[in-house]
Amino acid sequence: MSTNRIRALAIVAAACAAGVLVNQVGGWLGWVLAIATAAAIGGVARWWQRR
Repeated sequence: MSTNRIRALAIVAAACAAGVLVNQVGGWLGWVLAIATAAAIGGVARWWQRR
């Protein structure tokens, strides 16, 4: 897979996870979890590109 496709998939996955977490948890804790999840997905995507 190309790096652009991997990056796009990571962004979509992070956005979906963020939306679900904010919806389910709500409030500031939902946003904190959403940001942490997006950062984790971004980190995995970067690691995957370097392998």
